[in-house]
Amino acid sequence: MKLILSNIFKQIRPPKNKLRYVIAFIIFAFYTFFWGESTVIKRFSYILQIKQLKKEIDYYTKQKEENLKKLDALHSDNESLEKLAREQYLMTKPNEELFIIKE
Repeated sequence: MKLILSNIFKQIRPPKNKLRYVIAFIIFAFYTFFWGESTVIKRFSYILQIKQLKKEIDYYTKQKEENLKKLDALHSDNESLEKLAREQYLMTKPNEELFIIKE
């Protein structure tokens, strides 16, 4: 039994001349994943940042579409232009009084 176990351990354990290759691989893997320029942690943070920026792109694209619809309505309809002028810029017609109520 002891002989069988020692043979198994000899097969599993690399010889001493290959041990330096294993150590070099471990050091390379550590440097690549945790210490280099493109680490795993940085990669995950970049992925999260990309997702957030894509959400912002979608939001601003929707805002742009809404604003283009409003602009088109202002160019085509005089009533909507008058409504905008009255509500946002407090414009009035001649002989018209304006009352501003503050809350």
